[in-house]
Amino acid sequence: MDYTSLAAYVAALAALTAAPGPLMAVLVARTLAQDARGAIAFATGLCLGDVLAAATILFGAQGLTHVTPEWLGLLKYAGVAYLIWISAAIWNSSGFGKVEGRRASGAGAVGAGMALCLGNPATVMIYLVLLPGLTHENMALGDQALVLGATLAAVGLVFFGTILLARQINRRVLNAASTTLLRRITAAFIVVSSLWIVVS
Repeated sequence: MDYTSLAAYVAALAALTAAPGPLMAVLVARTLAQDARGAIAFATGLCLGDVLAAATILFGAQGLTHVTPEWLGLLKYAGVAYLIWISAAIWNSSGFGKVEGRRASGAGAVGAGMALCLGNPATVMIYLVLLPGLTHENMALGDQALVLGATLAAVGLVFFGTILLARQINRRVLNAASTTLLRRITAAFIVVSSLWIVVS
């Protein structure tokens, strides 16, 4: 394994993952809505989706490149429907502390994260661009596992780091008088991000 190439891969992947976009917007919005458990579950789904996409390409099947657009669209729209549902719950909740509670922290949030990640053509393109410079035809299984571990570390650092940063901002800025306004802005932001995902 060329560790210089691996480090370059991790840096490039982290930079691309951290770029502003709808998935990052949803993570920030849910965290600001004091739904940290739901945000963590959603981020876990995003990480699993990234690792699955990378593994599919890494093991040579390149299966995601042959998945029909209809299936990718179905994944994307299922994830968007979940985000719309979350935004409605945030909008209608009486306070940030009650937003989604137990429901947002479960398998639904993980599944929505995976669906949105795998339904996003940009995910596949990122790994199709980055992985060929790191891998070769007879790559050892241990090296493949190292690449997948590095993938998980890069995207996990960005997604969970975003949640931690948003929580710190939330603690320092949020007060009782601004909760209703921020709750409504958060819900609207998730809806706009969902529409961005649909048209992208």
